[in-house]
Amino acid sequence: MTLRARLLLAMGALLALALIVSGGAVVGLTRASLLADLDRDLLTARVADVQPGPPRQNDPTGRRFALLLYNADGETVQTLPSGFASAPDPLPEVAISGDAALPIGIIVERPAIDGSLHYRVLALRSPQGPYVVLGAPMRGLDGTIASLMRILVLVGLVVLGLLMIIGWLLIRRDLRPLERMTATAERISSGDLSQRVGVPDDGSEVGKLGHAFDGMLDQIESSFASQQQALRAKEASEQMLRQFVADASHELRTPLTTVRGYADLHHAGGLEQPAELEQAMDRIGSESRRMGALVEDLLLLARLDQGRPLRQDPVAFSGLVDEAVRDIRAVEPGRPLTAELEPGLTVTGDEDRLRQLVGNLLANVRVHTPPDSPVEVSLAAGGGSAVLTVTDHGPGIDPNHVDHVFDRFYRADAGRTRDRGGSGLGLAIAASIAAAHGGSISHSATPGGGATFTLTLPRG
Repeated sequence: MTLRARLLLAMGALLALALIVSGGAVVGLTRASLLADLDRDLLTARVADVQPGPPRQNDPTGRRFALLLYNADGETVQTLPSGFASAPDPLPEVAISGDAALPIGIIVERPAIDGSLHYRVLALRSPQGPYVVLGAPMRGLDGTIASLMRILVLVGLVVLGLLMIIGWLLIRRDLRPLERMTATAERISSGDLSQRVGVPDDGSEVGKLGHAFDGMLDQIESSFASQQQALRAKEASEQMLRQFVADASHELRTPLTTVRGYADLHHAGGLEQPAELEQAMDRIGSESRRMGALVEDLLLLARLDQGRPLRQDPVAFSGLVDEAVRDIRAVEPGRPLTAELEPGLTVTGDEDRLRQLVGNLLANVRVHTPPDSPVEVSLAAGGGSAVLTVTDHGPGIDPNHVDHVFDRFYRADAGRTRDRGGSGLGLAIAASIAAAHGGSISHSATPGGGATFTLTLPRG
């Protein structure tokens, strides 16, 4: 059975009980009042008013009380029934003597002789000795009570029906939020965590439940989103780790293969000439240095990822950038390079790492742009930061690869060639060093072609 049906049945039962109790009280009080009026009429009636005499045949009122006269010995002298002469009422069943004798002066209730009605009976004794018994028929009282009960039953049924209908409507309205909660829960179980009940907290129990239900759903959705985000982050991290291992293996494989190849060739006696041996040793040394530099870069990235603290010294950043510009001019004297450096800018951090950061940005330009491609370097104060901008006018970065420019070992060349130099760690190291100093690096396309990298560091 549904909650709505149980509430409606409970309400109907309580209403029916209340109507029965109240109806019984009304009937009881009304009957008691009518009995009191009837008894008062008996007590105030004068015997002279009901003395026997020939009844009037066409009396429209009839006789109100029944009159029974007894002599001193208790024998019936005369009886006059109540009612009309044409249709008298049956006499009450009374006795003056014996165990069933009527008490004198006290009103009692007695049935009629044929049991068709009841009387309120009062026995009196006159000073001369005879007994007089007055009987007031209760037909009118019983009829009034029966009519009253019929009216109460009819009105009670109508009221109960109306109240049940109204109660059903009210219960349906008040329980509608629970139905919405059920429907919402079913949709949520289907996977749609964005569903909400939307019941305002109006102070009622259902309103509070709906509000709490929506709050719980907010927490569940937030927790689920956090869990999904954590899973995606974990999956991305695992993917990055797998890619990192594959990239590192790829980068180390070529120099290791070269070193092992020359070593095997030497052991096989293929390097008998001093010139060939010298050339082999040069190649082994070159590849060893290349592996050493790669390992150093990997160790640096590992330390930065672990959040190991860097030195926090005042660094003359303007001078550091100026030296890096001089270096690239010395390496490529034919490259058009302009520099606008604001003097006196200082930052706080590790000078060696900051020098490596700036060097990597400029080396990235040198490696990935033609030697005659112009480069602009600017350094200026921006609020509480030092902003370094390196702009080139080379081929730029394909929009499909922009999101990966700071990824480790990433190259736009799918074949991972080294014709342009580098291991794919330069910008990744630069971004990690900047982040370790509380700064950031961003990329944007240079108008007309090329790439612009902007480094922002907190000023010291």
